[in-house]
Amino acid sequence: MAMFGGGGAGAGGWSTGIGGQGMGPRAGRGSDGWDDDSLGKVYDAQVVRRLIPYLKQYKLHAGLAFSAMVIVALSSFLQPLLIALTVKAGVQHDTNQVLIWSGSMVGLALLGLAAQVTQQLTTAYMGNRLLLKLRTEMYDHMQNLSLSFYDEMEVGRMLSRLTSDVTVMQELLTSGSLTFAADFVGLAIVVVILLVVDWQLALVTFAIVPPLVLVMAWWSRHARQAFTQVRVKISALYGTLAENVSGVRAVQSMSREGENAKRFDALNQDNRNANIWAGMLSAAIMPVIELAVALAMAAVVIVGGLRALNADAVDIAELFFVLTAFTIYVSKFFDPIRDLVLQYTMVQRAMAGGERIFEVLDTEPRIKDKPDALELDDVEGRVDFDHVSFHYIEGIPILRDIDLHVEPGETIAFVGHTGAGKTTITSLVSRGYEVTGGAIRIDGHDIRDLKRRSLTRHMGVVLQNPYLFSGTVRENIAYGRPDATTEAVEAAARAVGADDFIDKLEKGYDTVLQQRGQNLSVGQRQLISFARAILAQPRILVLDEATAYVDTQTEVIIQRALREVLKNRTSFVIAHRLSTIREATRIVVLDKGLIAEIGTHEQLLEADGIYANLYKMTYQQEQSAREAEMVGEDVAVARRRQGELQTTAAAAGGQ
Repeated sequence: MAMFGGGGAGAGGWSTGIGGQGMGPRAGRGSDGWDDDSLGKVYDAQVVRRLIPYLKQYKLHAGLAFSAMVIVALSSFLQPLLIALTVKAGVQHDTNQVLIWSGSMVGLALLGLAAQVTQQLTTAYMGNRLLLKLRTEMYDHMQNLSLSFYDEMEVGRMLSRLTSDVTVMQELLTSGSLTFAADFVGLAIVVVILLVVDWQLALVTFAIVPPLVLVMAWWSRHARQAFTQVRVKISALYGTLAENVSGVRAVQSMSREGENAKRFDALNQDNRNANIWAGMLSAAIMPVIELAVALAMAAVVIVGGLRALNADAVDIAELFFVLTAFTIYVSKFFDPIRDLVLQYTMVQRAMAGGERIFEVLDTEPRIKDKPDALELDDVEGRVDFDHVSFHYIEGIPILRDIDLHVEPGETIAFVGHTGAGKTTITSLVSRGYEVTGGAIRIDGHDIRDLKRRSLTRHMGVVLQNPYLFSGTVRENIAYGRPDATTEAVEAAARAVGADDFIDKLEKGYDTVLQQRGQNLSVGQRQLISFARAILAQPRILVLDEATAYVDTQTEVIIQRALREVLKNRTSFVIAHRLSTIREATRIVVLDKGLIAEIGTHEQLLEADGIYANLYKMTYQQEQSAREAEMVGEDVAVARRRQGELQTTAAAAGGQ
């Protein structure tokens, strides 16, 4: 006789969701406080302060990289001065000075080369380790966030922060920040040299800067908005892509490929347009800078030419020196400006990315252990629901005043219409969500006073849709106990009858499963999840529609195994087919978040209430299904017999 199980979704109208409330948690989307639309700052002091601790452990490497950067900047921006001095020495016919300055240029170039190699190697060393640390820290933090957080957060947004935001932050912390600093160092060197060489001509050169600053201010305001839109559009694209790929079965079953392709194409077009506009803004600023270079160069040449008209023989060498230096340095003066414009977008994206990264790291788990939380070393299995109430959204109660006391070893079955709160009540036991009223106690301990990991260590959960991970069959069964022996893994598989099909696989327990176990049938995946739960040896077991997609033959195997497995274990069972929970110690009927009825199967039938009506309705559906199945089998037998007779007749005719 069947003990626990479930029929197909919707049998008798008995299906579950998260708390049976459909998209309830989604209504809170956006309450996480994450804002992808915020404009990034070119310099965010708070982000920079948060980044400093990550660099502290690499302070020697950072110091070496910074020193190398300064040397590279000096070697690059002092070269024009040496060229001008060489020209001056040539005009003066001073061969020794020509050789000295020429040799200095070669030596400075070699020094710059060595410094540049040192800088790149050091920043690569730091960058890869910082990337590892940031991603690991974010991943670990995300793993510890509460289930309610994942009800509200889109996977694509999280992936965007874990991938692109961390990558751009790595660029800022390594090569980007040093390049940015090198530009300022170079700009300072050029300004000092020009003022020292000829302060009047330097002021002529700098006259173009104020108009350029005004243009840059206008450009930066529009550029910030454009680059923010690029980030927002790619985040939306990631979110849609993640949903469609994860739900590809539903997409194909509903023939939504065409409609989804149109929606994705629209998002892709938005992303393209945002990138085109950002690219146009980036491209537009460069001609402006080139115009500024040309105007500054023309001003220098005009002023220098006017001086040449009045220069005597003694001033020619000095004039050549000044004009040569300024001709090269005018271009050099705008090189850092060009580079800063290019770096502007990266720095802004990095600052925005840093803000988004720290938003993740600052997101507090909604369920946290108390400082003095107790370690639950051993569990007897008594569970008390002491006037428990719960809601996902304020003002919309899911459970109301649930008062239920479960003795160790009891099996409690929850039944009720969709939205009654069946799955929610089992989720509260494992503290996946926090009760909003009353208390849940295990062995007399309020679960809010226990360390959550020590609580879940004594619990096993088998869901309606089993989730298998990439890896071997053996690794999936031992997922909750990685240290389990081969004998223990195989014993768990035998307990639920999974060993029959596992032994027939190409490599048995070492067969590698495809993504989510797609190379197994739904029933086989469910058997693996049963074996996984049994291997964990839980004191409290939750079966949430655990046999909903298992065929009748497989269900019989599981029921037989569970009859032994559930002995001396406290169990909570949710099932569609009421005929499968007859042997439960007690059956709890939930209706609109309240306990409507409670008792054994026989007691509830005698009461002739909600349970009795639902049982009759479900029984009729199951009877119809069995009759249809028998008719199908009879037709198949008749067709097979007819085929055999035709084959025999054909053979006889051939003879």
